Amino acid sequence: MMPYEEALDIVLSSCQNLSTEKVFILDALNRVLAEDVVSQEDRPSFDNSAMDGYAVRWEDIKEATEGSPAVLKLVGEMPAGAESSFKVQRGTAIKIFTGAPIPEGADTVVPVEYTETKDGLVFIKVSLKEGANIRRKGEELKAGDVVLKKGTIIRHYEVGILASLNKINVEVSRRPRVAILSTGDEIKDIGEPITKPSQIRTSNNYTLLAGVLSAGGIPYHLGIVQDDPEKLKSILSQMEDYDVFITTGGVSMGEKDYIKILASEVGVDVKFHKVRIKPAKPILFGTYNGGKGLFFGIPGNPVSCAMAFDLLVKPALLKMQGAKDYLPKILKARIKRDFYRRDAERREFVRAVWWWEKDTLVCDFSQKLQSHMLTSYVDANCYLVVREGVKEIKEGEEVDVILF
Repeated sequence: MMPYEEALDIVLSSCQNLSTEKVFILDALNRVLAEDVVSQEDRPSFDNSAMDGYAVRWEDIKEATEGSPAVLKLVGEMPAGAESSFKVQRGTAIKIFTGAPIPEGADTVVPVEYTETKDGLVFIKVSLKEGANIRRKGEELKAGDVVLKKGTIIRHYEVGILASLNKINVEVSRRPRVAILSTGDEIKDIGEPITKPSQIRTSNNYTLLAGVLSAGGIPYHLGIVQDDPEKLKSILSQMEDYDVFITTGGVSMGEKDYIKILASEVGVDVKFHKVRIKPAKPILFGTYNGGKGLFFGIPGNPVSCAMAFDLLVKPALLKMQGAKDYLPKILKARIKRDFYRRDAERREFVRAVWWWEKDTLVCDFSQKLQSHMLTSYVDANCYLVVREGVKEIKEGEEVDVILF
């Protein structure tokens, strides 16, 4: 069996970058940026007020207190969006609103809650630092700054940033086309009646469909095919229509586990079959179409399917799109109770939850450890990593957790 790191390296080294395309910024959501985005101007583009209040000269208010306020003559008002036509001279103040340009002569803004007005005068009851509450030109961005780097996964925050930069269309990587095929005589799709006790309701194809969408891909549901080698081979022969082809089931050691045989027959260059992990050991991986396509034969148990996607398929999909952060994120945590297992031959990934207790990251694991128990993911947000050779972890020991 191949160690996990070696299997991941083989998968990632087999990824080829996809082509790019220019799309409207809303269509770029969850896509990977294929260009550096540069600011064309300073931001803010002018000095402006960070508060509703009064624009003043600091010299006039530097000794102001509650008991001895500075008294200034109110000579105008500056709303947001207005052009500055006022000049603040000694002993005067201008009422100003958030976002409005700082008038000539002013160097400080006093928030309205520290003031009172009466008979055309404003009473300043506090002394502030010179320059307080002024947003300076270019303090956030300078013209020519790289705001978003190539390889960034675009979230709703980045969409807003793109809009603020007047970047209407943006270059992103093409979304990978991912085929998903479930196999098994016993599997029934959603909506289909269960007519025999031996039949099982599907979950794998929908887990993978949703996972591919979350990783920026375009999933193609090829349905559920019975364990018929001719039917399976006919569908597998369509691989070159897709960037990635994923099957579930049919990769273990049973006499009806045809995928491991048929993959080679239809042109998959198999790189490995079986990884030293628990669950999801019988993973098959290879390439096709001259190395351009990736083939994953994933086990049929629901947890094995989900885990294989998280640990191997998702990083590959992200890397194909040029994402900077494509590797699973690993943190250190303290385990909240003892963990024990009998077999320590394989690296085990246990569904778990992490949280902060004061300044310490802690984790606890699910009671449901079997590979058919998909509900072990309920409330889980990480995998607890139990390395090869480790049978027992004591409460309070430091462990690795892989974030979902």
